[in-house]
Amino acid sequence: MWLGMDQPIWGNEVRIAAIFWPIVLSGLWLIAWALTGPSGARNLFPVDQSQLIVFLTVFGSGAIIVAALRLLILNGAETQRHAVIWVAVMICLGLGYGSRDRLEELYDRVRGNIHPSVALTTAQGEAELRRNWDGHYRAETQINGVDVMMLVDTGASMVLIPYEVAHHLGIDRARLDYSLPVTTANGQSHVARITLSSVKIGPIALFDVEAAVARPGMLKMGLLGMSFLERLDETSFRKGRLLLRN
Repeated sequence: MWLGMDQPIWGNEVRIAAIFWPIVLSGLWLIAWALTGPSGARNLFPVDQSQLIVFLTVFGSGAIIVAALRLLILNGAETQRHAVIWVAVMICLGLGYGSRDRLEELYDRVRGNIHPSVALTTAQGEAELRRNWDGHYRAETQINGVDVMMLVDTGASMVLIPYEVAHHLGIDRARLDYSLPVTTANGQSHVARITLSSVKIGPIALFDVEAAVARPGMLKMGLLGMSFLERLDETSFRKGRLLLRN
C-alpha cells in the first residue's frame, strides 16, 4: 500500500520507530537515574544494589508500559484482549506472591493429611505429627540441612543416625569412635557420639544436638530420641497426634 504517489506506509513506520524508541528509552533512563537517590549519590550506571534495583524496576516497568500502550494503539482489539489476559495473569501472580505464606501452609497441610510424617505447623513454634498405620510416629526431618526420615522414639536416650546416612550429613565416618555402649532391641551394642549442627521439624529448629552414629547395618531408620525431644518446651500425645512445641 502506498501513501501518495511514491511514499510507502512501512517507510514512515520504520522512520517513526527509529526515532520513537531511542527517545522513549533515553527518557526512561533519565527518570530511572533520577529516582535512584539524591543527586550527589547517583552514578551514571548504578553499582549499589539498592540503587540498581530501583533503576531496573523503573526502567523495565516503563519500557513494558510504553510498549503495551503502543501495541494497543497500533493493533487495536486483538492486542487489547492479550493485554487483559496478561494483566490478569500478573494480578494472580501478585496475589499469589502476597499470600505465599498461607499457600505454603495450605500445601503443607494437604501433604500432611496424605503423608503423616510431614509436620503440620499449628502455631508459631509448634509442629504436629500424625500416627502412622503401624502405630509409630515418623517425621520428615532436616538434619544439618539434609532431609532425613526419622522415627520418633521416646525410649532412645539420644538421636541415633544410621551409619549409611552419616556421610550425607557431612560426618567423617573414618573418624567415628564406637565407644559409647547402648542397649537396643537386638541387645548390647556400641555407637559413636557426635554433635549435629541442626535438627529441624517443620517450624521447630534446635542446634548443637547431642547424637550418635550406629554401626554399619545396625539401624535402618534414624531415631529421634530424647536428646532432641527433652529440649522442647512440650511433647504431648493426643488421640493419635504428637504435638511438639518450642
